[in-house]
Amino acid sequence: MRFLKRLRPTNRGVRVLVGLLLAALFCVQCTTESEALRTGGGVRPVDGKALGKLDADMLAKVRRLAKTDHVALLEYCLRHYEGRYADYSCTFVKQERIGGTLQEPQAIDVKFMESPYSVAMKWVENAPTADRAIYVEGKWNNQVLFRLSNVALRAMMPSVLRKPEDPQVMKNTLRPISKFGFRRAMHSLLDTYRQAKDAGDLGESFGGLKQVNGRNCAELIRTLPAKGDYPAHITRTYIDLEYLVPIRIEGDGWDGQLHSRYEYKNVRFNVGLTQEDFLPKSNDVAAPR
Repeated sequence: MRFLKRLRPTNRGVRVLVGLLLAALFCVQCTTESEALRTGGGVRPVDGKALGKLDADMLAKVRRLAKTDHVALLEYCLRHYEGRYADYSCTFVKQERIGGTLQEPQAIDVKFMESPYSVAMKWVENAPTADRAIYVEGKWNNQVLFRLSNVALRAMMPSVLRKPEDPQVMKNTLRPISKFGFRRAMHSLLDTYRQAKDAGDLGESFGGLKQVNGRNCAELIRTLPAKGDYPAHITRTYIDLEYLVPIRIEGDGWDGQLHSRYEYKNVRFNVGLTQEDFLPKSNDVAAPR
C-alpha cells in the first residue's frame, strides 16, 4: 500500500501497469477459488495400473463397471461392505447449500456401529446449534440426543431429544443422522440411479482414477435432468479402491453451483466399538431427563 501511495497521479503508464497486474492476480485468484469450491481440494487425477489394494482382476472389474454400469458397481460395493465391516471411526466433513446459502464446511468426529445402528458425532469445526449428537435406533423412542453448542443454553437444557427429521433439526442439514454411513449412502445412491434408469433419464460416465486426500478412487459421474425429485444435476461419487466404499460424494445443482459435499477422512474399520461407546457419558452428553 505504501508503494501505491508513492505513485504520482500523473504517472499514468505506471498506474495502468499496476492496474493490469492487480487485475491479472485477481483473475488467477478467482479461478483458483472457483476450482477449490468445485472440488473441495484434495482431488487429483492419477496414472498407472497398480492402484489401491485390489488385485488386478478386481481392479479391472471396478474400472469396467465404472465405465459401463454404475448400478452394478454400487451393488458390488454394497455386497463387499455387508458382513465385512461391523463398525468404524472417521472424520466426516460436509458442506451443504441450505436455503440457497452455501454453509461453511463442518468437520465432525464420528463413531459408527452397524448393529444396532448407532452414530455418535462430535463437531470439531463449525458446529451448528448442537456440537454433540447420539442416535441409536430403538433408543429414546428413535430420537437423537443433542448437546447444545451454546454454553449458556446448555446450562438450562443439558441435553435435548428430537426426531431425526424434526423441522428444527433439518434447518441445519440436508440429510438426517438416521441416513448417515456408507451402507445407507450406497442405498440412497442406488435408489436414485434405479429411478432415473427406469425413467430413461440416467446419464453416467467414468471420471477416471483419482486420488482423494491420498486415497486411490474411481470417480463415477451421474447426470440427471431438471425434473422430478432428483437430488442433484451432476453427482460425483468417489469409490475407494481399497475399501470399495464411497468416501466422497458431491452434487451440483442445475444452476451449476455446489449443492452438497460429503467426505469421509481417516476411516478406521472394525475398531471394536460396543454399545458402551454410544452412551451419553461416553460422549460428554448429559443423559436425557
